[in-house]
Amino acid sequence: MKDYFKKVKAEYVVQSIVIIAIGIVLIAWAPSVIPLMARILAALLFVVGLLFVLSYLFKKERGFVDSGSFAFGIIVAAVGVWIFLNPVAFTDFIPKIFGAFILLSGIRNLGQTFSLVRYKYGLWWLSLIFALATVGLGAGLIFKASQANELIVRLIGGFLAYDGISNLWTASRLGKVEKAFEAARQEAEAIDVEARIIDEDDSAER
Repeated sequence: MKDYFKKVKAEYVVQSIVIIAIGIVLIAWAPSVIPLMARILAALLFVVGLLFVLSYLFKKERGFVDSGSFAFGIIVAAVGVWIFLNPVAFTDFIPKIFGAFILLSGIRNLGQTFSLVRYKYGLWWLSLIFALATVGLGAGLIFKASQANELIVRLIGGFLAYDGISNLWTASRLGKVEKAFEAARQEAEAIDVEARIIDEDDSAER
């Protein structure tokens, strides 16, 4: 059992080191990693689409649902090919979608701020600050999509590195506590054995 836990701990440490390494790569080489991640996603989409198409082609009996799956497979495979050929355009498209939603939310917040001013609410200016910040964030995601992608990837890398480091720290503390606990247990066993020997000697003398 003890060897098993040592093996589990070793694997845990290795996993943590790998997570830290991935985090560092994402932080240091975000612009290069983004197209690679997009192409990996594209390859997965193409494979999924191809499986749907092949499943349709190899079926002897085909119904309406099968035809829908065939069309779905072609669309997914085509999207995969497009992403593979245009990884930067695809990765820039995602922040723009979120940016549009955030921008619309900020504009709506501005409208609510004007209502607060009309009702003479004292802290209307806080609502105005939040609304302008939301509008600015949405506009930034739309017009600076590439930089937003790099920032997001670096944040992910930072979280991964933090997770790996915290895991290593926890494992090291756990190892230290386990050693202390084992030493205390062995000492208690030794005292117990010694007490038994003394009791046996006393009994023999009597």
